[in-house]
Amino acid sequence: MSGDTQLERTLRRNESAETLRADFSAALESLDRSIGEFHFVAVPANRPPWTATGIQITTNDRVSLFCAGRASTPYAWVGAHFGLWIRIGERGPIFRAARGSITFTAEHSGELFLANLFPGAWADENGALASSPAIFGKVSGTYEVLIIRWRSDPAAGLQKLADRRGRAAEIAQAELGALQNPIKLPPGWKYMWWAGDAQCFGASAENGIRCEVVDEATILQKTAHAPFTSATRLRWSWKVDQLPSARAEDSVAHHDYLSIAVEFDNGRDITYFWSSAIEPERSFHCPIPSWSNRETHVVARSGVRDLGKWIDEDRELWRDYARAIGEPPSRIVAVWLIAVGVFQHSVGRCEYRNIEIVNGSEILRV
Repeated sequence: MSGDTQLERTLRRNESAETLRADFSAALESLDRSIGEFHFVAVPANRPPWTATGIQITTNDRVSLFCAGRASTPYAWVGAHFGLWIRIGERGPIFRAARGSITFTAEHSGELFLANLFPGAWADENGALASSPAIFGKVSGTYEVLIIRWRSDPAAGLQKLADRRGRAAEIAQAELGALQNPIKLPPGWKYMWWAGDAQCFGASAENGIRCEVVDEATILQKTAHAPFTSATRLRWSWKVDQLPSARAEDSVAHHDYLSIAVEFDNGRDITYFWSSAIEPERSFHCPIPSWSNRETHVVARSGVRDLGKWIDEDRELWRDYARAIGEPPSRIVAVWLIAVGVFQHSVGRCEYRNIEIVNGSEILRV
């Protein structure tokens, strides 16, 4: 499936919460009750943050969840696939349905809770809110959520829905495909917990990592402990096929990009990205206020001429840090891959391989 088609499908699902109920109602009413039970739940986007559904989940219950709708402020909006979070019981772990759908087996019992996070932030993996509840007063919109608790194999139930016609069949077929062919991450890599499993990254050939971001934002991380000295270099190869922004990425409105980053023991990171319009070697602090004192961007490449080609990069990491930020810290703690397309609701595609942290003759292959 092409990225444009996938983006169109994602945006169409976000258009209206009411369409989810309309798409699925007839198909679900004809579903054999021996297969499963279903519930529709509306989640007001201005409620901070958790909505109790009244649905009691038991350990080992198999559940499919589908969501639609938008949460909007006067300046931006996000779809349910990005803003809606899920929790079973009063504690975590919290997770989300990044495709607009997810099928899972409950690891513990409790009431099912749903939340809109936009434009807030989590304090911990149990779903405590780090942001002031007052910010949700500026948010409008509703998420519509369909929860199906299966009494038999979820794949069989999804197949019955997929065998019908219409939008519900298309959505069920996509979820069935994702269930049967899950995306596998390379060993040692994981999503930042507060970003959630965004289904953007996956293992590729030649021990590489592929990325396709579709109206999403997330960070994939791998621990990489190494000394940080004047001899430290970061080397990698990448092939960027599509940039998620056609405009300069140094404003919040256009801050969609693909990058590789190094995190240090002082809590800061420096991230190298391929810009559409900013000149190479320019650096700037992240335009997102909550990240401005944490993340610094360096333009490694710019423009579209070399898109689709494998490019080898070799950066003097110590020099770049000193120039862009100041006095370097003492250690590297992790490497990140960042993919953002949520601000302009766009698509970006790239691949990475041969990521190395080099200190003289010592090479840490990430």
